[in-house]
Amino acid sequence: MKFRLIPTRHRFTFFQRQFVSLLFLSLLVLVLVSFIFVYLFKIHIYDEKTEELESAGDTISRLILREEVVPELTLSAYRTVLRERGISFIAMNAKGQLYFKDQRTTPPTFRSKTFMDSLLAQIPKLQSGKALIVEESGPDPYLVYPYELKLKHSDGKNYLFVMSPVKGMTQTLSRVYEMVVLAGIVVFVLAMIVALIVSRNMSRAVLSIRQATRRIADGRYDARCDLARTDELGDLSRDFNRMAEQLEFTSHKLERIEIKRRRFITDVTHELRTPLTSIRGIVEGLKSEYITGHEEQVKYYGIIEQETLRLIRLINELLDMEKIQNGLITLRREYYPLNDLLEVLKESFEFLIGDKDLHLEIDCPPDTLIYGDYDRLTQILINLIKNSIQFTSHGTIRMTARQTETATELSISDTGRGMTAEEMEQIWDRFYKADPSRSKDRSETGLGLSIVKRLMEAHDAEIRVSSVPGQGTTFRLRFPVKPGEAAHTGELPREGEV
Repeated sequence: MKFRLIPTRHRFTFFQRQFVSLLFLSLLVLVLVSFIFVYLFKIHIYDEKTEELESAGDTISRLILREEVVPELTLSAYRTVLRERGISFIAMNAKGQLYFKDQRTTPPTFRSKTFMDSLLAQIPKLQSGKALIVEESGPDPYLVYPYELKLKHSDGKNYLFVMSPVKGMTQTLSRVYEMVVLAGIVVFVLAMIVALIVSRNMSRAVLSIRQATRRIADGRYDARCDLARTDELGDLSRDFNRMAEQLEFTSHKLERIEIKRRRFITDVTHELRTPLTSIRGIVEGLKSEYITGHEEQVKYYGIIEQETLRLIRLINELLDMEKIQNGLITLRREYYPLNDLLEVLKESFEFLIGDKDLHLEIDCPPDTLIYGDYDRLTQILINLIKNSIQFTSHGTIRMTARQTETATELSISDTGRGMTAEEMEQIWDRFYKADPSRSKDRSETGLGLSIVKRLMEAHDAEIRVSSVPGQGTTFRLRFPVKPGEAAHTGELPREGEV
């Protein structure tokens, strides 16, 4: 079996990419600026020399035109000046016949037949005001400025070529190159320092976000990214922190839900197992004829009935909660006399009070009406009254109602143990029990107040709670009237009015 090594690519970090990119960009800009500077400097020197040759050409042409017969005598005085400035000239016609030639100042290269033929070849291409550059003359290039002459005794075109070396051009450019290279090195070093600082700054910002992301990935939702920047990385940091806050909030919420779910499963398991165990024991006793007396059989049959009703009630509460959560309940709302409803509930709860030093009181005008679904209204009030009875060992449970133009207001107050602020925040949560140890004997599942809250919302009604530990609790309910009309008082609406 043959093994082949797979070459691994070098992993460039964000810092390296940023640093190389900035450095390459700086180097590119430096090279372009250097080339442009040298080019413009060279053009400037050529332009100055061209202006000098143009000026000399104007003078020479005027002197030639003034004395066409013997131009040698005319230019003799001016030749000394031209020699000092390194300027020479040649005059010829379009056929290449020399009209005048400065033999003293003209370099040997420009006296050859080859050069003369090249000048003759350039005549059709000549442009006014534009000099020709000749690089063959020596260390420095030569500029040849063409000038057209209009001689009186000649019918054809005649041309004057004024020439001069660009002295020190090579040496000057060499110094310029040295200065550009030196400046380039300094600028390159500065660019490296700036690129290093900028790249490291950005790399640290990205690294900070990356570390926070890793902590989030490890389940540590309290991680935050502290970047005080105003650019896109700063925006990313702030967006990341908002995301982390939402994740932390959701995580805590899921933890609370999980705790409630486990507690609910434990409570439901206990509530189901306790009556089922009791029923099973009684059935086995009856089956084995351990219970033979008629009175004992009636007693245990009653226990079986109570435990069965207990199971049915628990299952009904679970089903109600599921229906409410999924929006499957349908309300048939009408106006009902609230006082009659409270009286029926008072009579129903008298047996739950038992030997407690507890009294139920109603303060509701007889003509008070409430708008809602009768069965669901009854369910709401039953849960609230049972809650008050459960946590009140002595004193009074008072039900007070009044009617306004826009709503029916009802309060249920007790003199029980009351609740803390923390408990009041959680009583509407599913499966919550303010006192689990006391609720076991009453088969409480923690669904009652949660069902009340959802049913109130279905009625578009409001419910608030206030409580003082050791003094009691008050639930305040507000049911709006039928949309589009004021509250009814006195008689119930006639058939067809609702």
